[in-house]
Amino acid sequence: MNKEIIFLTENKEKIDSARAVFDLLPNITLKNVKLSLPEIQSMDVEEVVRYSVSEAVKILNAPVFKVDCGYYFEGLNNFPGALVKYFNQSFSTEDILKILEGKSRKVIIRECLAYAEPEKKIKTFVVQVTATIAETPMGDGGSIDRLVIYEGFDKPQAACDYNDIVKYWNKTLTHYKQLAEYLRQ
Repeated sequence: MNKEIIFLTENKEKIDSARAVFDLLPNITLKNVKLSLPEIQSMDVEEVVRYSVSEAVKILNAPVFKVDCGYYFEGLNNFPGALVKYFNQSFSTEDILKILEGKSRKVIIRECLAYAEPEKKIKTFVVQVTATIAETPMGDGGSIDRLVIYEGFDKPQAACDYNDIVKYWNKTLTHYKQLAEYLRQ
């Protein structure tokens, strides 16, 4: 029996990462859909993504999943959390560096995948990686991307080879594999 699940994203990198896992499963078809949903304002990435899939499953009446990310800066008492979009829009790299002067540069990047089916409980899979904030911005992209250095790298994400970053994500962000295992049960 073939099961179609809907990935709520337009992000090409997320779609590619998910397809790398789900294309290996002969009985699951991955479809991606853009659905405009209200997003609650919370620093808790799991709360945000749970709400999104709970609303989407009501509208689509089909199995859905969504991934969201939060950046938890130790030096900012875990701010911005899931409010990354607003943080990136509001603060330049220079602003972020100034705010972090004399504070911890450690950041936890937490991604949560939430999966929902009609009339069933929502299942979440959370993975996280540790990173540090660079002394100076590098590369092109959003404020955070120009500053975040993942473990094992010597420069910010925005200055790294795209393929190296995708390999890193696929290795460390295992939530797609966790969902695939869950669906096999």
